[in-house]
Amino acid sequence: MLVDAQRRLPAGQCFAQEAFTSDHRHAILVKLNELQPDTFYWFDEMTASALFDATVEFAARQAGARLTVGYTGSGELQAHRHRLQHLAGKLGAVRVLAIGRPGKETAQGARLQCHNTTGTPLAPYRIALVDGRTPLLFIAHEQRTGIAVRSLGFFSGDADIIEEITDNIDALIRGMGRRLDAFERLEKLHQTTQQVARELESYSRRMQLAIERARRRPDLLTPARFERIVAQAIAKMEQLKEIPRRALRTMGKPRP
Repeated sequence: MLVDAQRRLPAGQCFAQEAFTSDHRHAILVKLNELQPDTFYWFDEMTASALFDATVEFAARQAGARLTVGYTGSGELQAHRHRLQHLAGKLGAVRVLAIGRPGKETAQGARLQCHNTTGTPLAPYRIALVDGRTPLLFIAHEQRTGIAVRSLGFFSGDADIIEEITDNIDALIRGMGRRLDAFERLEKLHQTTQQVARELESYSRRMQLAIERARRRPDLLTPARFERIVAQAIAKMEQLKEIPRRALRTMGKPRP
């Protein structure tokens, strides 16, 4: 899927930014063909579209698979209706989540179902979800800053994650719920683990410096100083424990 997505982009367009990781306050960029599953990235509009299209193409090669696609732009359903009708004839079923009502020329039936997501929690999400022998998901939450558009998202082949996202989508289509909770929980989990990892890395560097100083000047490592270092380590562990606790407390609260 990543190789296919890379082919759809210009030669110089090959990086995505890790969403919640930084090294000395600088963004970390990852080559598209080295992206890791179940990891959140910031995608520009072109990269998000390439990953979306590559996932749909992956579904097209699985006879009998069920495909869910979610579009974020008005008129995208009509622009892609011929392709969707063709896919519906090859796959077990195609479900379309799109802004606006489908036109009369977009025939609906058992294999092609269209849902209007205007004003719903699904409207900002670009989704390509394959439910078949080899499940695959690409999902991205579109965010606009002025005229620029970027998307926070990830891809996954984890059956449990895909099932959770699918159940959440099903519930929202039926009008049950106000958020794509599964995506938000995964976002919070990943953000929290990355924060803990950064804190541990920073503290590890400080401890390494303290050890090197002690090796050079063992006379400076007095019992009192050693006790202070141990007390600081214990305090740091308590601070790290508070990060996931705080995340759990805020996870159920609605976003501002």
